[in-house]
Amino acid sequence: MISHLFGADVGKALTPRSLISGFLLAIFLCGINSYLTLSFGVIEEGPTIAALFFFAFFFLSKTRITTTEMVIVATMGSAGGSLGFLSNFYAAKVMTTGVSYTFFQMAGFGVVTSLVGLVFVVPLRELLVVKEELPWPGAKATHSVITALVEEGDPRQPWYLLGFGLIALAWVIANTDGGYGLVPEASDITLFGLAAFGASIAWSPFAIGGAYLMGFRTCVGFLFGAIGLLLMAPHLEVPAAPHRYVWPGIGFLVASGLTMMAVNWRVMVDAMRSIVGRGRDAAAGTNATADGEAADPILSGRNFVVLATVAFVTSSVFLYVYFEINLLLIAILIAVGGFVQNVIATRAAAQTAFNPARVMGILLQGVSAVFGGARVDINLAGAGMVAGSGAQAGNLTGDMAYGRWFKVPGSWQFWTQTLTILPCTLVSAWVFERIAATSNLALEGGDMPAPVAKMWAASALVFDGSRPLPHFAAEAMIIAGAVGVVYVLLENNARIARFLPSSLGIGLGLVLPISYDLAFFVGGLVLWGLFDRGLKVRELTLTTVAVACIVAEGFGGVIKPVLRLVGVL
Repeated sequence: MISHLFGADVGKALTPRSLISGFLLAIFLCGINSYLTLSFGVIEEGPTIAALFFFAFFFLSKTRITTTEMVIVATMGSAGGSLGFLSNFYAAKVMTTGVSYTFFQMAGFGVVTSLVGLVFVVPLRELLVVKEELPWPGAKATHSVITALVEEGDPRQPWYLLGFGLIALAWVIANTDGGYGLVPEASDITLFGLAAFGASIAWSPFAIGGAYLMGFRTCVGFLFGAIGLLLMAPHLEVPAAPHRYVWPGIGFLVASGLTMMAVNWRVMVDAMRSIVGRGRDAAAGTNATADGEAADPILSGRNFVVLATVAFVTSSVFLYVYFEINLLLIAILIAVGGFVQNVIATRAAAQTAFNPARVMGILLQGVSAVFGGARVDINLAGAGMVAGSGAQAGNLTGDMAYGRWFKVPGSWQFWTQTLTILPCTLVSAWVFERIAATSNLALEGGDMPAPVAKMWAASALVFDGSRPLPHFAAEAMIIAGAVGVVYVLLENNARIARFLPSSLGIGLGLVLPISYDLAFFVGGLVLWGLFDRGLKVRELTLTTVAVACIVAEGFGGVIKPVLRLVGVL
């Protein structure tokens, strides 16, 4: 076995440097995304970031970097980066009860829900990667980056990554948002007195980098979200911070997400048909494809049963003892949250690049309420199951698409990702504790925008019924929800869609501060308008710059509380 993994044919073998680098990058990306998901509501899961960093580490090495190494590192980085999404679950608990889960509860929840997600990766890969020819836009993007780096070996990219990364990191640590106060966090827009309503531009490296990776339509969507906040501001209790009135944004996000799922109903039906029609064959992932190509099994049938038993029993015991969830609800959460929602969400991402994880979390909260889990802390477990299991199942299945294109064994990706679960869940819990200790996490107001956490927290309060909604909150959600439904229907028209801002950008823009909304828009103008279309800078270079900015913001946001704790800041 060892000779097979670390054999003479290094191009088709696992290497110690790829395993060690992937492990460390997974931990690193988990930490920064735990912060970014609460700051901006969007994250870059990590495969492209990890691949770029690995190339930067070893491009001067005498040993040639291989596509197999890049795939393994990208897979492990994706696993760690996606687990940062769990911070929304932890934050929602604080927003609704004022008390955080314990470190053990957070880390344990991350481990058991990740195990559930890994179990369902096996049939998901068989159904959606081996058996079907799906577009996988996200996987194609990672495939193109790996191909460009390995085949072209552009020596400039590591220097771009280092240079822009250091500049962005220095800016984050030096700014007035908890840094040394040497550079501004944001600049007010005084034109027409708009500053009185929170109009400003945040000088955020993440917004600049994220703008490029999300696309220009999404950036324009953030602009429209900012305009919506400015129109509402004069009529709100706190005109200077209209984003604190989260209810229209929540209504728009939920309704637009549900409408997007309804519009893509064929994707959902095909996903469920795949379960029914191929369930037996997919159970252990041991069949051949229709054209006779080997299916590259992840596990034998016996080992699959062993893994599933361990995962389900461990999850059931942990959730019953430490979260006080009844066994019936646990079984439903595993079946619906672990498998059904992952099939739907993963297939949607494979075909449309739309992953309805935010909305699926609310749907699972509703399921929890129906089966006796209306209490806030229990209800949130539905959203937590989506965050934990989806981080493993959806992302790893997508990673296995480009892994298969590069002919990397699926079992290698599966087990190397499994190695990252325990350390990354520990890091996720630790980083959240640092954030909670230094920031005010609240449903209305607070120091962190946390749009996803606020969606889940608001939904939990509705299902629990213990706290009435603020005045006009229900009406605001209904009105914005109706607008979201109509907007997505218009957006689904191919002839006019390219002229419309992205609904996701609008929804998030209604929950984020105006300064962030405008920062995303300005980032889109600079990277997409000026450098991409105007100066014709190559795509790989702009991706590198975007990655450097994203990582620098996340890393700076994580280390600033640490610097304050040790008295350096």
